[in-house]
Amino acid sequence: MIYHGSNTQNGILNSYNMIPSIVVAKSIFGIRPFNKKSVTVGFLVNKTIFVIVILECNVTKKLLTFDLLQWCTLISITNNLHTNCKRVKITDNIYYSVNLNQLTIKLHVNDHFITLSYTDLHRLKQLQQCIDSHIVEKQKKLVSYQSTFDTVYSLIRADINILPSSCQRNDFTNQYIQNFDFSMCCIQNDDSCFKYEILQFHNNSLSDMILYDLMMI
Repeated sequence: MIYHGSNTQNGILNSYNMIPSIVVAKSIFGIRPFNKKSVTVGFLVNKTIFVIVILECNVTKKLLTFDLLQWCTLISITNNLHTNCKRVKITDNIYYSVNLNQLTIKLHVNDHFITLSYTDLHRLKQLQQCIDSHIVEKQKKLVSYQSTFDTVYSLIRADINILPSSCQRNDFTNQYIQNFDFSMCCIQNDDSCFKYEILQFHNNSLSDMILYDLMMI
């Protein structure tokens, strides 16, 4: 499952003639029991790693995005559910309160809040070990991801730049990116899985970046 961070595009268009940062959002862990309520956890990579948690039930879907400190804080809270407490400050922008009568935690992040049930927290705990180990692997690959993205971006941008102006539009560029063939290119920093993800799942974001860059020239 791929989760697209639709609000990230404006923040990743760097200044004139600079290659933007990588943007990857891939949901890789999920629990969906028979009652059709699920917890899906993904990652948003944009130089740093954010953990995206999607809580879903029959009629609602709630989304939380944590930086790594906030993610670790959330997990630490789940280990200390012993007494009712008022709103407690953890960091400058994260607070929580526990209601044992209802077995819930109200988590306040950046002045927004979401109520997590005991079931939600239990499912997140089930995923914690897998998530933590995957975060470590993604951190190791951030430099490689950026290098691969830079190469992909430069090659495709150069090709689109020589196309007729009538072809330099989002729908055409999207399709062009999805069908881009690297077999004739010499790419030293070859991460085939990451390249495939860029071309197949982030073609719209990549197209926006390229067209914006060409427009600014």
